[in-house]
Amino acid sequence: MSSPGYHGGISGLLKNALDYLEVLAAEPRPYLHGKAVGCIVAAAGWQAGATSLMSLRSTVHALRGWPTALGAVVNSSAKPFDPKTRDQLSTVGRQVLDFARARVELC
Repeated sequence: MSSPGYHGGISGLLKNALDYLEVLAAEPRPYLHGKAVGCIVAAAGWQAGATSLMSLRSTVHALRGWPTALGAVVNSSAKPFDPKTRDQLSTVGRQVLDFARARVELC
């Protein structure tokens, strides 16, 4: 799940999209229950990105999802796709896949 950072929070557009998960409320596994969710935020600065990432991770928790151990911040005021950022994005993707594979093995 990815969002631009808006004043320390996630975008209203993403919040609106997440509202559609309400149709899953009555399911045996509601919302994002038991699903790994990689969290990525793009923001102009590290502080704005970190605060928005924290907000995104909290939202995933509230929807019963499991945010990956690493969340990535793309700092648009720096070189946004330097090797460090590329490695973080790759790690987030790997963690989602690792969780999905582990979940399949348990079932």
